[in-house]
Parts: sequence; structure tokens; C-alpha cells
Amino acid sequence: MYYAIKQLEERNVATEIDILLWSNKIDLVAFSNIKGEVSLHRLSWARAWNLAPPKEGVSVKGLAWRPDGKVLAVAYSSGEVLLINVENKSTIHKIEVAENISCIFWVSQSAENQSTNQTLINDEDEQADYIKHLDLSSKYLPDLPPLSNLGPSVTNTQEENSNSNLFQEQKELNLLVIGTYDGYLHISIFGQFPCVILNLNNYLGYTCSVISVFLSNDLSLMYVTVKDDSNDIKIVLINTSLLKTHSKELFAMALKHGYLNNLITYLSNVIVPMKETWETILLEMDAKLSKYASRVPEGTLSSEFLDLLMFGITSDEMQEFLLQDLTEKGLKKFGQVMETCYANIEKLLLKLVTKAAQNITYHLAELRGMARLEHRYKVLGLSEDIITKAISANGAFLVKGGEMHQVITQFMISFKAFFRWLYTAIIHLMDIQMLPEMTKKNTQQDVNCIVEFVRNFDKIDKKNEDGKGQFTMERLGQYLNDHKLTMLSDSNDNLWENFLTKNECIQNDPDIIKHYKSFSLIQQFKHLAASIEEIFVIPKGLISEQVSIKNIINCLNFNVEHLRITKINFDNESTLIALLNKSFPADGIYFLEIINGNEIKLKCCYLYFKHAENSENYFILDAQFYSNNALSVLLQESNVSRTGVLYQFSTVSVRDELVVLDKDLDIYKQNIPKINAFDLGSAMQKYIDGMVCSQFAVSGCRRVSIVLSENRKKIRLFEMEAEEDDEEDADMTNSARESDTSMQEENNTIE
Repeated sequence: MYYAIKQLEERNVATEIDILLWSNKIDLVAFSNIKGEVSLHRLSWARAWNLAPPKEGVSVKGLAWRPDGKVLAVAYSSGEVLLINVENKSTIHKIEVAENISCIFWVSQSAENQSTNQTLINDEDEQADYIKHLDLSSKYLPDLPPLSNLGPSVTNTQEENSNSNLFQEQKELNLLVIGTYDGYLHISIFGQFPCVILNLNNYLGYTCSVISVFLSNDLSLMYVTVKDDSNDIKIVLINTSLLKTHSKELFAMALKHGYLNNLITYLSNVIVPMKETWETILLEMDAKLSKYASRVPEGTLSSEFLDLLMFGITSDEMQEFLLQDLTEKGLKKFGQVMETCYANIEKLLLKLVTKAAQNITYHLAELRGMARLEHRYKVLGLSEDIITKAISANGAFLVKGGEMHQVITQFMISFKAFFRWLYTAIIHLMDIQMLPEMTKKNTQQDVNCIVEFVRNFDKIDKKNEDGKGQFTMERLGQYLNDHKLTMLSDSNDNLWENFLTKNECIQNDPDIIKHYKSFSLIQQFKHLAASIEEIFVIPKGLISEQVSIKNIINCLNFNVEHLRITKINFDNESTLIALLNKSFPADGIYFLEIINGNEIKLKCCYLYFKHAENSENYFILDAQFYSNNALSVLLQESNVSRTGVLYQFSTVSVRDELVVLDKDLDIYKQNIPKINAFDLGSAMQKYIDGMVCSQFAVSGCRRVSIVLSENRKKIRLFEMEAEEDDEEDADMTNSARESDTSMQEENNTIE
């Protein structure tokens, strides 16, 4: 059956578009405009969502779809790269790049190009079992409770679960590559695990800018287009064979990195409402008690309360404080609030913090098991000793959580006895008849709890802004601050700590979990987060060191602003590259084939477009590979109307015309055959009447293209493989629709 190019839609937009990119998995096109906004539209041009820039004045430097089409990477001029959930436009991850971003590319390793290392798995069923094994946590670990009910400062549950699933459902190794104008390359697995940072200036020996990046199907070779200070365009071939030979190890390590990072973020989000809950306790009661503490001599606060407890004697200041500042109603209200807050903190500690830390233990244990397979993971820099330190830090965090729980339990007993007694004392001072249940005398245990509670009042060594003593009645708050504890827990009765004290020979054993008595929970958490981060520092540097330059191909010399370059993998060994020549609009295309065998081989020809009947040359506005078998070009007639032509032809016929070149010489200085692309055989073309074009975007997987007008405010959507009989009807339908919708689109500005 013969296919033709059929127009589907024509639409106007309010703001100039600068970048267009199709998804190869879903009928969605992403585009950015000059305001820094990113929009997602369906094939019918119905808008899915619009994303405002993270800051004012920033522009979008690049877009990249994750290979499964569920995440869109957006690179901004501020150096930020946001990974956006396509489903709800929430940000699932943010990457900070210090340099100016020039390009971004996302690629996955296809199944047929998995590593053939004998130590790894090749069969598809075994590969599925291997991936399933990496996610056994879902079988052995219960799901962590959602954080949606913990307050407005915590991530929305639906987005949180969706973002977590987007990470966990990874089934193949994929890489996000970021290039910068300063000559740096940043490579991240899944877009979340930074594994390689390359400074090409050091590799090449001169200053350069990265223009575009591309990887072979098996990830063993990276093609980086750079420009030096002399405007020389070069294609740098970088050997990334480690990504191929250890793809499964990198996949497993990145997966664990993602799990651990998500758990650390989860813990951080839980600690926020814990601190907020604790601070509500201090809003009223501590303010009143601190005011009273500042009026009495230093060191007498505890004695004031003890005198009232033992002898029923109060000073004038104490009586005024109890009856006028604190009051019977105020004390009762505060007691209820405090009991509720402590119960909530205890719940968060036991049900969320402890469970998350236990999950971290599981993943660290698996990671340590991976590190013990030295023949597979040593080359990646995974260290058992560093992981063991992280396991110890996580154990210390769990111990600190247990210590904090003991403080809550002990304080709740003392606090209830103290408030019950103080409430009775206030009623007595007010000469109000007590209820029968209030006349019950305090037991010796109650007295001991009250004494234990008030004897710490004078131990708080803290000054307020006026330099006066500030009173804090409870010991829990110190665990939720980023400084050392001022009141340490009494561990004299702890049999394990007494055993370690008496046996110093085993105190420093790496398998013995240490108890950092003076650390707060916040400090212990930061120590844990730093220990986990340290695990992946050596792999990042070691993997980068094993990446090397394989070859450099000198191409053209012209201003990078006019550069148009497109690349595609033809097969496992050949990569096709098309570069437009230095004029703009261009009058020809350098068509290259780079064969990556035992030795790099370069083949090339020069394509131009000249009509056979009237000898008219066509200018070339843009070129993109539609598939590995087809190249699409956007042409422009040289007449006054500058009519655009969407033209697509076979790359197989072009490859037959290629000649072998000397890869060590400049391409454009060699004897290259010049071929009229119109003479290469069957092709598809579509005249774009009534619109001066500027650029386009095509997708062979989705069989669509989109053409942008010269003023960048009008687009036309095309189906690239339509049945020829339907073309004329579709054009008539869209012409009628254009008059009805263009005004509407102009008014329907981006939200």
C-alpha cells in the first residue's frame, strides 16, 4: 500500500515556541516557549498540562523523554533539571548542574543489547527473574504509611505514591545525559543516580562546548558533538564500554541508591511534623514558665516547686504565677494538649521513623551483599567497609529512636503526676472545694515522679535574647534540635552498655552498634544521611575514570547557532549522523556513517535538493531521522513565497552512495560525492502552503510530525504514513476547522 503525508491539525499559540519534542511511547508532544513554560499536548492538540518555570527569567534549554514515556526531563538556563511526572506534572527529582546546560538526552539499553558477560544473565526469562530479585523488598517489607495526613508541609500522598512507583517500575538500564556549554557531561542512571561527570576540556586539552550527545544501542560508545573556540565542530567518540559490560550491576546499584534516597527523603518528611508537633507544646506553657523563671533568682526554680510539694509553702511570686499567669483552666488545657502532642510524636516515631529505618537496614544489607561479589562490583567502587559504616550509623539512629521513645514514656508518667498535683495545688490556693477524686493523697511513687520531673528545672543552661534564664520543662525537644543534648538519659541500669564498658576489647568492633549519647535525633539522622551518601562517592569517581576518548572526528567550521545535527543507531555497529552545512538556511547535508568495529570507520556523502524540471535548489531548514531507515527534511523553496516542503526518503539508498573517508582529516575538506536526494528513489513529500516554516519535529514510532512557522506561533500536525485516499479529505476538514479555532487558540493563552 502506498502511504502519504496527511495534515491533521493547524493551530495558533499565544507565545513563541522554541523547542518541540515527540514522545515515542505516547501520542504526546512536549514544547517550551520563550517564557520558560513547558506544555504537553495530545495529537489532537488538546493540552494535558502546562508547567510554569521554577524561577522568573529562566528559559528552557532542552527537553528529554524517559524511554518509557512516563517522565519528562526539563533543563533550565538556571542549571536545574527537573524530572516531571507526565501523569500529574509533579516534580519527582531535581538535578543541580553548576554549568550552563546546552543539551539533554535520555537513552535506554535495549533488551537485545544486554551484556554478554558470562557472570551475568542473558536469557529473557532469567533476566526477568533477576530484576524481580532486585525488588524483593516489596515481598519482605511492609509498605510505609503515606504522609498525606501529617500536615501541609509534607508531599501529597497521591503524588508521592505515583512518583515512588515511577522509580520502582524501572525494568532496564536507562541514562540521562546532560551536556553544558562549559564542556562538561553529567550522566545519571534513571536520572537519579549520578554515576559519571566528565570534563571534556581536560580530555581534549582545549576549551570546548557540548552541542549534542548520543549513545549507541548497547551504551558502549557515546557520540558527543562539541565546538571549540575556533568554531570547529568535532564529533568526539567516547568509550563507555563499562556501561555495557556491567549494565546489570549498574542497574542494581542505582536501584538501591534510589530506594535509599527515597527512604532518607521519607524520614526527612516525617521529622518535619514531629518538630511542628513538639513546637505546639512550647507555644503557651513554656512562654509562661520562661517568664516566671526570669523573675526568680537563678537556681531556685526547682526549690520553689519542691517547697510547694513538701510543705505547701509558696512565695508571692509563685502564688501570683499559679493563680494569674497559669490559672486552673490554662493548666488543664495545656495538660490535654501536651498529652495529645506526645502521643502523636510517639506514634510518628514508632510507626514511621522506626519502620523507615528498618527498611534502610534491609537495603543496606543487600547492598553489602552485592559489594561482597568483588568480581562484579569492585570495578564500580562499591566498598563493603563503607556500607558497614552506614549500617552502623543506621543502627545508631534506631538506638536513638528507642532512647527517645523511653524519654517519652518516662516523661508521660512524670508529667501526669506533676500536672495532677499542680492542678490540686492551684485549687487549694483558690479555696475551692475539691472533688472527692482530687482529695486522694499522692503515693510515694507519685512523689518520686514529681521530684524527678522538677529537679531538672535548674539544669537547663540556655539564655534567651535578653540574656535571662529560659525555662524548658521537658526533655524531648532537645532530640528534635540540631545540637547536642543538654540532658543525657541515665543509662546506669542498661545491662548492654555496662557490658561494653567492662569489655573495651569489643567496643570498637564494626559489628557493634555504637550509642552516641550526646547526639540528638536530628544529628543522628544527618549522620545516617551522610553515611549513605558516602557509599556512592567512590563509584561516581571510579566509573568516570574508566571512561576514555576513543576517537575525534573533525567535521565543519561555523557558528554553532546555525548547527542542525541528528543521529540515530542504524544497527549495533553503525550510527548515522546528518549535519546541515554552515549556511542558514542550508543548501546541503553531510550524511555520515560511523562504524564502530575493531577500528572506527567513517563513511560520508553530501546531499543536496535540486528539482530536475526547473533546476531549482531547495534550502534546508531542518533535518531529523524519522527512523533508522528514513530521514525527514524540512525544505524551503527559493521563490518569493518560500513554500515549505516536508520531504522524507530512505537512508538505505543513501548508504549505498557513501564513500570511506580519512577520519583524521576535516570532513568538509575531503573529496566527498555530492548527490541530489531527489534522485535516490521513492520518497514522500508534502507541500506546506500558506505558512513560512522554521523547524519541525518527527517521530517514527508514533508516525507523526509537527512543523513550526517562522514566527513560531503557528504549528501544523501531520500523520506521516496515512493512506493516500484520505489526504485530500483531511486537508479540506482542517481548512474549515482552522477558521473556527485560530481565534479561539489565540485567546486561550497558556495558563
